[in-house]
Amino acid sequence: MPPIARKIIGAWLIAGCCMVFFQVIIGGVTRLTGSGLSITKWDIVTGTIPPLSEAKWQDEFGKYQQTPQYNLINQDMDLSEFKFIYFWEFFHRFNARLLGVVFLAGLFYFIYKKWIDRDLMIKLSMLFVLGALIATLGWIMVASGLIDKPYVSPLKLSTHLFFALIILSYLVWLTVYVMREGDKVRIYAPKQRRIALLVMLLLFIQLFLGGILSGMKAGLAYPTWPTMNGEWIPSALSNMPVKWGGILYYDATAFWEASLIQLLHRCTAYLLVIVIIYFFFQLRGLSKDKVFNTGVTLFPFAVLLQATLGIITVIHCIGHVPVLWGVLHQAGAMLLLANTTFIYYHLSSRKVNP
Repeated sequence: MPPIARKIIGAWLIAGCCMVFFQVIIGGVTRLTGSGLSITKWDIVTGTIPPLSEAKWQDEFGKYQQTPQYNLINQDMDLSEFKFIYFWEFFHRFNARLLGVVFLAGLFYFIYKKWIDRDLMIKLSMLFVLGALIATLGWIMVASGLIDKPYVSPLKLSTHLFFALIILSYLVWLTVYVMREGDKVRIYAPKQRRIALLVMLLLFIQLFLGGILSGMKAGLAYPTWPTMNGEWIPSALSNMPVKWGGILYYDATAFWEASLIQLLHRCTAYLLVIVIIYFFFQLRGLSKDKVFNTGVTLFPFAVLLQATLGIITVIHCIGHVPVLWGVLHQAGAMLLLANTTFIYYHLSSRKVNP
């Protein structure tokens, strides 16, 4: 690949990383403001244009008034309030379409310039498979709150978020692959690679739990730290009947499920902090590569920042989930995921350097 091609494709992938990052942020605001069910249809082409007249706004509002969310929760909502929630869902969907256009336009241009070999083409094709999958999952998630429930399913919401984060991680991996010339910067470190894989697995488990916790609004159940309303292990888990319905369908009374998910989320967070700080000392001095060592240096700061944002978010979950702290906590999770992916890429279980 010519050096200029590497730079341009790398910049294109970095732009994709940034767009996916902000797409997840917009999705977080959409979720926390209760905006996700404001658009009741999935129109791939015509949905790119918002209502441009009062009559069209009334038509969209009329469709929303047929949904369970309006009839059970927002009966007093007026048109101006509807426009606010509509904006966030529209912005979320519009940015998703823009992502598709940016990637397709870039790919066609690079094919035209003959800059993409077969190996990179296969890797890039996976992005479009994942993009189609997450779009489908997004509509399935929204549809779960349009039929007979006023909220989307926490499990479906978490699955949608989970695959968005897989796309982000894969994009970071591809960016490093292109910008750092394939295998040339990889380090033979089988032990460290195994630990990196453990960190990745723990992190994705934590992200999935976080999505369910968010969808359930489980932070409202225990807005305290370090204990959970004065208990290290909630007594509700042993005193209340075992139930799973609140994970499948949002239920404000699902206290047992909220107790379990928040406890698991906290425990996994503590474990991640311990493992990553241990891993940091395993990585120090492993390579003389300045770029790699910068990622290593940032690693413990990234996980401690994310843990701190999680604590601040949960102690502000009094009566409602704070939008600002919730979104910052989500942003911190993506930065930690990107950092972990960057380090994971550089570690190899086989000798690749001469």
